[in-house]
Amino acid sequence: MRPLRLELKGFTAFRDEQAIDFEGLDLFAISGPTGSGKSSILDALTYALYGYVERIGKQTGQLVSQGQARMAVTLEFEVADERFRVTRSTRAAGGASKILLERWEDGGWRQAGEGADRVRDADAMIRGALGLDYEAFTRSVLLPQGRFAEFLVGDAKDRRAILTELLGLELFERLAKRAGELKRDATIAAETNQRLLETEYVGVSEEAVANADRAVKEAAARDRALAESGARIGAIAERWARTEGEVRELASCANDARQAAVRARQTAEAMEELAPQVADAQAGTKRATKAALGAVKAAEKAASARAKATRAWGRATDLVALRAKAEGLSDAREEIAEVEAELKRARAARPKLEKSLAAAERALATAVADAEGALSALEAAKARLEDARHADLVAAVRAGVRVGDACPVCGARIESLAKTPRAQSLERAEGVLTKAEERAAAANRALTGAERSSDAAERDLVAADRDADRLDKDLAKQRAELAALEGEMSVAMGGKLPPDPGATLDDRLARLERLEEAARTAAEVAAGAKEEVARAEQRRNKLAAEVTEERWRLDGIPTSVLLDRARAAAIAVPALPKVTAAKDAEALGAVAGELADGLIALADALDGRATERAEGEDALLGEALSIVEGLVGPEPSLAELVDSVAEARRRAAAEVATSRKEAETARERLANARKLTEEVAAQRVLAGNFDALSKELRADRIIAFLQVEALQILAAAGSKHLSTLSGGRYGLRFDEDEFFVIDTWNGEEARSARTLSGGETFLASLGLALALSEQVAALSVTEKARLDSLFLDEGFGTLDPETLEVVVEAIEQLGGDGRMIGVITHVQELAIRMPARIDVEKSPRGSRLQVVT
Repeated sequence: MRPLRLELKGFTAFRDEQAIDFEGLDLFAISGPTGSGKSSILDALTYALYGYVERIGKQTGQLVSQGQARMAVTLEFEVADERFRVTRSTRAAGGASKILLERWEDGGWRQAGEGADRVRDADAMIRGALGLDYEAFTRSVLLPQGRFAEFLVGDAKDRRAILTELLGLELFERLAKRAGELKRDATIAAETNQRLLETEYVGVSEEAVANADRAVKEAAARDRALAESGARIGAIAERWARTEGEVRELASCANDARQAAVRARQTAEAMEELAPQVADAQAGTKRATKAALGAVKAAEKAASARAKATRAWGRATDLVALRAKAEGLSDAREEIAEVEAELKRARAARPKLEKSLAAAERALATAVADAEGALSALEAAKARLEDARHADLVAAVRAGVRVGDACPVCGARIESLAKTPRAQSLERAEGVLTKAEERAAAANRALTGAERSSDAAERDLVAADRDADRLDKDLAKQRAELAALEGEMSVAMGGKLPPDPGATLDDRLARLERLEEAARTAAEVAAGAKEEVARAEQRRNKLAAEVTEERWRLDGIPTSVLLDRARAAAIAVPALPKVTAAKDAEALGAVAGELADGLIALADALDGRATERAEGEDALLGEALSIVEGLVGPEPSLAELVDSVAEARRRAAAEVATSRKEAETARERLANARKLTEEVAAQRVLAGNFDALSKELRADRIIAFLQVEALQILAAAGSKHLSTLSGGRYGLRFDEDEFFVIDTWNGEEARSARTLSGGETFLASLGLALALSEQVAALSVTEKARLDSLFLDEGFGTLDPETLEVVVEAIEQLGGDGRMIGVITHVQELAIRMPARIDVEKSPRGSRLQVVT
């Protein structure tokens, strides 16, 4: 991971928006006075990438600058050939943080996939891109204060876990897990296939296949015999079919004649019942029509009285609406009185608010003047301190010099000496500066409080004016609405508003309701009379329709067709009556009876002729039964025997197909059983191989071996760096899961790295960190592991000048191979040696950042 750009706002010491452009920086220092926010730059990196900072944990709201509502950090970084930008923000009051992870694609920033704006999903994406968790990141890329030496002297278990993360050794854990899964899959597959052989393929054998083939041959022989018999009896059936057609036609014609006779008889019976009902319906219709005329006249009279009242007063709905508006008159007057009182109170409160605002503005002006005065005093104190320091340097130079001596600066003869200030002047100037700084800080706090008070007083006055304007508008609107309502009521009441409009409207409503009730009752009576007329007419029309329907049914009997069919069979036909001769229901009944008798006589003649022609079927049936004997059972007719043979033929053909399918299935099942047996053997061999592989890949074998190898290589590489940093005195060795220091000045004595002093621990940790940064790519089992950046934040102030020089040279050498090396220090000599530096300037408004190259 290599940072490209960092933007901060409201983060710890950085109140205002600040930015660092890391592009082009390979080796640089981050310098500034104590408390200016140097370490906060590293905190911002970890917060942007992981969402929290070690020293405060998950309580990230504590990182928000004092007086700010929210902090935001944007980090643009590069991993291999991919470029990302993460923006994370948190409110001071707490609550969930917000995040957005973007990727540079096609010349622009795009959201880095689904979930890149949700904290949990975005954190997982960042973790996957970096290949490092928080612990590994803060021990290999970013080494903050207090954690610099943890990889050297920390817990061995944690060190191994970090090494596994850095070198991608979890690959072997995944391989072991996958080998175990493949072993389980192969075992399950073998057991499943074995169960199939023991259940689904029981009885599968060569003998079963032979039996299936014999069944196919037997079914085919029966199918051929049925085909031959079917052809012979088919010819016999065709001979009978011709005679049978004539018999069917005679029987059909006789049946049609009998059905027509039944229809004619039904019409005769229906007319016998309908004739008296039709006469009664006609008389009832006349009586109902006369009664309805009187009821309609009474309803018209009641409706006229109601219409007259409606024209004078309006409809009932209009009166109800006016009644509701009358009730609203008093409510409107009461609401106007309440608004007037509220407006009066609002106007009375304004002078007090104006006084409060004036007092706040005076206090603000005083605070501004005090702040300006404090700032001027602070600048003057700084100038006096600078003069005192200069004078102190002059006094040091001229110490012991007398009139007549050569000047120690230019060599000229000294003619006279000015009076030198006392050393106490420098101490007094420093004390004055300290008091001026305290006064400036107090004035700044007072100014902030005065600004808040002035803003609050101004907001209260604006709110009061806004409420008064709103009440004034509401009062005018309500007065206009009241006047409009009174005018509307006056017009609706006939041009004059009565003293009690509600009572007047109630009286009109009661009278109108009585008229409405009378009109409604009369209308209901008239409607009932009309309905009675309609029912009588409906009954009369229904009976007439029934008579007509019966006439159509009788007229629809195909008598001419029946007579023609009978003549074609050489049958003597009777004379039948005409339906058109009937004029009413009674006459229609007589015609229907005569027609029924004639049709019965015709049917009897047709049945007799059909019986004569049907006597030859029995001989043909006997001949056909002798042909199919033993193949199908006897049937009562030739047609049924033909159908029986055809059905037997279909069953035989289906049996042939089924037998062939069963034989084919038996052969396929035998082949599958053989294949499953081979697969079971192969799967059991495969399960054994994967079982052995998973045991070899266990973490306590290959991963532990690779961890020890890597730590020994790191110890050897770190030993070279430490020897250089310590002037050849110290080296490193890894043994029994711990780092040891080899002291060449004491007979190459080996002692635990935990026994080193603070400065020695720093040098040993730095040597190991430099080795880790160099060797991680070569030691990793994946191509992903690469430490492109290293940030150091500890220990440089404890080094003597000679050791510091060696450390600087080592860091410069490491920074020349394409890595980014950042050193956080307040040691000016170290910062000046770096090719570039990021200066952190401290000020009352918050720290500022400046890149110096």
